Order: sequence, then structure tokens, then C-alpha cells
Amino acid sequence: MRRTARRPALPVAADDGPVVVKDELKALQRKLATRTRICERRVEILQSKLRSQSCEIDRLEAENSEQRQSNNVLQIEVARLKRAQRTNVQDLAHLAAWLVSLANAKGVALDPATLDILNRRGWHPSKRRAGASRP
Repeated sequence: MRRTARRPALPVAADDGPVVVKDELKALQRKLATRTRICERRVEILQSKLRSQSCEIDRLEAENSEQRQSNNVLQIEVARLKRAQRTNVQDLAHLAAWLVSLANAKGVALDPATLDILNRRGWHPSKRRAGASRP
């Protein structure tokens, strides 16, 4: 905001009379009214911007809440899938152990594809492990 320096009060000569003071008063009142309108307009503009920003904040908060809920649902789903995958791996390991045990007990050789899969998983069916169950 621009501020103007105050002008020193001018003494009014007695012969000018009250007319000069009234004219000067009216001019100052017009200036004051103009500046008041300018300030009121600035206030209106700033209030409008503030309302707009408030609405945008409300919208973003609602969107954020929805995204958090979605994120929570996805995290729960990922945890469920990991548990299911872990269970599946354990089941397959158990079945592979039974397959190897059964093949050893019956004296049947496993096919090359099955041996390859077991070797990739770190199983070596030709080696006996201590504690392996025997049917």
C-alpha cells in the first residue's frame, strides 16, 4: 500500500472564509470514498480467493480420504494374497516331499522335468535327508 506523507495544515486566512475549508473537506471526503471503495474491492477479491481455496482444500481432503481408504483395501488384499501364496508354497513343498518319498519307496525314477523343478527349488531327491518320513 502506498502511503503519502501528511501535508502540514495550512492556515486559512480570515478573508477566505469557511468556503475554502468546505471545498477542501469535500475533496478529502471524495478521496476517502475512492480509497475506501478500492480497499473494499481488494477485500472482496481476497475473500473470493479465500473461499475458492477453502473449497479446493475441502475437495482435496475428500479425495485424500478416498485414496487412503483405497490404499488400505489394497494393502489388506496384498496381505491376503501373500498369505495364500505362502500357504500354496508350503502345500507344494509338502506334496513334493511326498512325491519324492513315494518315488524312493517304490523305486520309481522321477521324470526329468520334475527333477529339474525340484533342483531349481533346492531339492535334491537323490540325497537322503535326515528326518524324512518313510511310508
